[in-house]
Amino acid sequence: MDRRVYVLFMVLPLLVFFTMSSASAETLKVKGTIMGASCAMNKTACAKSLKDPLVSMERDFVLVAEDGTPYFLPNMTRIAKQKLVGKEVEVAGKVMGNRLFVHKVDTMMMGGMVCSWSWDLNVRNLRHPR
Repeated sequence: MDRRVYVLFMVLPLLVFFTMSSASAETLKVKGTIMGASCAMNKTACAKSLKDPLVSMERDFVLVAEDGTPYFLPNMTRIAKQKLVGKEVEVAGKVMGNRLFVHKVDTMMMGGMVCSWSWDLNVRNLRHPR
């Protein structure tokens, strides 16, 4: 089999898969609170702030929407989520099941919403480190 044909058969299914998966994602803004994943799922006591010792026990953090739905935030680092524990946030991103791929996180400061984490800023810092 010719090399070009082989590459075409390998790349084409992947291309179709990724275009279909991105088309099924729904972009929206979700308001809620960042909480520990295990306490949010098991309905146990959660850390109220970054200073609470329960924060160090959590392996991951989730966004619990105002309606009670928990969303995992897979493209944010643990430390970025940990800094937002217990805060009211508004997260913009793509929802796929119970995962929310975050584009931007806004927190309430001084009576207004302020961007506290952005995917674009993280990518820019990776490309051009200081």
